[in-house]
Amino acid sequence: FLGSIDTLITPSKLKTMTYRTPIQSNAGLDVYEGPQKDHTYLLTADVSRGTSNDYSAFLVFDVSEMPYKIVAKYKDNEIKPLLFPSKIYDVARAYNQAFVLIEVNDIGEQVATTMQFDLEYDNLIMASMRGRSGQVLGGGFSGGRSQLGVRTTKAVKRVGCSNLKQLIEDNKLIIEDLDTISELSTFIVKGQSFEADEGCTDDLVACLFMFAWTCDQTYF
Repeated sequence: FLGSIDTLITPSKLKTMTYRTPIQSNAGLDVYEGPQKDHTYLLTADVSRGTSNDYSAFLVFDVSEMPYKIVAKYKDNEIKPLLFPSKIYDVARAYNQAFVLIEVNDIGEQVATTMQFDLEYDNLIMASMRGRSGQVLGGGFSGGRSQLGVRTTKAVKRVGCSNLKQLIEDNKLIIEDLDTISELSTFIVKGQSFEADEGCTDDLVACLFMFAWTCDQTYF
């Protein structure tokens, strides 16, 4: 098990994280736990261009009670942004119409727009810019400039990373997925921020820190 130094999560914690085999694996989707009745789920998605450099990924979290846990993961570097929304849509619907938060920095905007207007998915979480308080999550009714997802700014990443550290080290978030754990072990300090070590990817970690940032919002 090889990791990097200066990781976001302390090495002693990374050492104790165990992974298990998914109950179902198919075309990039790993399921660790099927949808349970009356549970609330949240899906966070990180979108790439589908040119096999980085991955389009999403994680499904069960947020019904503490500790939160990851129940499904999707990761694929070939999927085109045109097909990604229907993948998210199918999984989100299966998990009791999960709340969906999409990162809309680059091509993600297209995915969010497709989810909202073509697939008419109801539970998209929106964020609006609120001047000094930065981005605020909401259902899109809060006034201000709303967008169909969250834009990963330095502030979002900073808050997300520090919350993620706290969630994982205090055992408030259970991660039993091998890919996610190995990405965390190479997610290191770079200057004022964190990113993947040379030659590694951090697409699943991006989904994680978006989730951690969300946990901090009043709307959540």
